[in-house]
Amino acid sequence: MPALAALGGTGTHLLSVADILARLPLIFPEGLEMRQALVREMAAKTIWVFLYGGMVEGAGPLLRPSHVYFYTEDQSAKVTNQERAEWLANSNKQGFRPEGKRWYADTTREPIRDETLRLGLVDIGAVGKISGVPTTSSKPIYYLKADFAALFDPALDEEGLAAAITVWQKRHLSTAARARMTMLAAGKVKRTDEIPVTCPDGTVAKLAPGPSSLITKAVVEEFAVSFLREPALLWMSESGNKVRYHDDATAKALGLHIDASKVLPDVILMNVGASGDDTHLVFIEVVASDGAMTQSRLDTFREMVRAAKFPQEQCYFGTAFEDRADGAFRKCFPQLAWGTFAWFRSEPEQLMWLAAEPYDITE
Repeated sequence: MPALAALGGTGTHLLSVADILARLPLIFPEGLEMRQALVREMAAKTIWVFLYGGMVEGAGPLLRPSHVYFYTEDQSAKVTNQERAEWLANSNKQGFRPEGKRWYADTTREPIRDETLRLGLVDIGAVGKISGVPTTSSKPIYYLKADFAALFDPALDEEGLAAAITVWQKRHLSTAARARMTMLAAGKVKRTDEIPVTCPDGTVAKLAPGPSSLITKAVVEEFAVSFLREPALLWMSESGNKVRYHDDATAKALGLHIDASKVLPDVILMNVGASGDDTHLVFIEVVASDGAMTQSRLDTFREMVRAAKFPQEQCYFGTAFEDRADGAFRKCFPQLAWGTFAWFRSEPEQLMWLAAEPYDITE
């Protein structure tokens, strides 16, 4: 239990969620693009769980989003060293659920993972994560940066807190620091662990390492060549919805308005025909663990097409997997929407169709 002891031991040394929430607007000033996600209650509760579990830089334990959305009111009242250590040990066991009323429902997984962590606390430099693990992995990967965790020391008085915040802001929110973070986020700094994807127009986009990125790469480089006469890439995003390629001019010309704050397709391909009649759009979801083309996602994308007044009959929707024998396909198969297809990286020239219309075997 050394990690918990390093954070201050018993619950009397843990700042309350309300007090964490009160400090956030002081730390994150007006004008930050992601400020709304950084100063809300979800961010405060996420930080509380980091501190509660001793998930701080150099301490050892790591956090995954389920630590937050499975957390309960009852658990937050158990603040002794022993109770915190027991929760930390049990929380990494499959199927463990703390007793009591949960803070959040399962549907908050993506807001916690994407808005609060990836696009919020990680991007601003308050939270770090171990590299080489895909976003959709269930493994814990996040830790609270030590200098950020120090801002929630209950022993800080008003003057001490203001001084500590000033130091942190100069380090992380200065013009130079923000410029550096922007360059890293834009992929301008060379990284050796990224996966290059050669797009149909010859440009090369980079994806974070992981199985879903390998499938995405195959969709763009192999599926498009096998099934589209004149392929073009309109959109490509990673797990976690980080956009890596987008042709806004073409999308807008087609009337497609893709709202990055809503459900995003992983890949949108276009078959550029000789005329409008043989031009097609292909929406593909990439699955290494979850996120298939369900009926709900299909309805969302069809509505996007309807709003664009693009012919429905010239649109196709599907899900890309690694292999038919892969666990992700077996898990997602019952959720796949009728009228869509499944494609497998291991069999790039084949498609599996889920026909929406009744099939007469006698014909």
